[in-house]
Amino acid sequence: MRSNSLTYSGKPPSCIAMGCEPLGGIDWGDVDIPLIRKAVAQAWDLGITTFDTADAYGLGAGEEELSKALGSNRHDAFIITKFGVAWEVDPNGGRARTFRDASPSYMRQALEASLRRLRVDVIPLYLVHWPDPGTKLDDTLEALEVARQEGKILNYGLSNFDKNSILSAAQSHSIGAVEAAYDLLGKHSQRPVFEAAKTKNLHCFSYGPLAQGLLTGKYKQSHAFKSTDRRTRLVQFQPNNWARNDKVLNLLQETSSKYNKSITQCALRWILDDGLIDTIIIGAKNPDQVISNFDILTWKMEAEDVEMLSQSELTKVAS
Repeated sequence: MRSNSLTYSGKPPSCIAMGCEPLGGIDWGDVDIPLIRKAVAQAWDLGITTFDTADAYGLGAGEEELSKALGSNRHDAFIITKFGVAWEVDPNGGRARTFRDASPSYMRQALEASLRRLRVDVIPLYLVHWPDPGTKLDDTLEALEVARQEGKILNYGLSNFDKNSILSAAQSHSIGAVEAAYDLLGKHSQRPVFEAAKTKNLHCFSYGPLAQGLLTGKYKQSHAFKSTDRRTRLVQFQPNNWARNDKVLNLLQETSSKYNKSITQCALRWILDDGLIDTIIIGAKNPDQVISNFDILTWKMEAEDVEMLSQSELTKVAS
């Protein structure tokens, strides 16, 4: 069994990572790329050294922008990027067609492209972004091991895979990490994934801790997202889920009042105190959000409140 010892430049991943998908410039409504670059700089200044991206974010633009935002710090940052979602650009300017491809040949192509866009010689953690039903996972992992031995990646792992796939991969290959969504609304569906990863000493990264913004308390059922914002089609924002959403938000509001912290900070702190996650990936669009997120390291939630939120059965999402 491998030890949970992901490192880069002699340091482990920070327990807070910055999620950098908005740097891709699509799927999140209006984004201010220069302001997000400042958020990246703010994160680095605070000691956040881990940054999560993927080649598909902005069809490569996200990696390029992260490289610019980090500047020379990119050589010391623990950068996580992913492959396995290929795309074809619409010649008429419409939305690109995406499809899954984790084949060894595409992995090699994607890896070289990510290295160029990030302007680094080695990627600290390279993840298979999503399962590819057309490729045997063992074939993908064997190709990743070759890339690791060549020194182009330091570690590799799985993102958005199920429990059984993770256990099987950890048994036969030297995967180092898993990444999956984890938040108060969907904790029961993903908990088995992280519990399985823990039995194999894999580093657990979670993304979407605020349920794509719902757990900030900023949005109500009446909120109208722009058509360019993916939240128009996410299940938790659909009308038939708002009764459930409001109950969870009310619980967070009670917790917020007790600790004199924001709803957002309580939702994030719960993940750290829940104990399954090693690194929580938190998106930010401006420096102030980064500072607020970083504040969750200055306090802890009492065990009774962690348990109250953990045991809540108010997390079933209507399809």
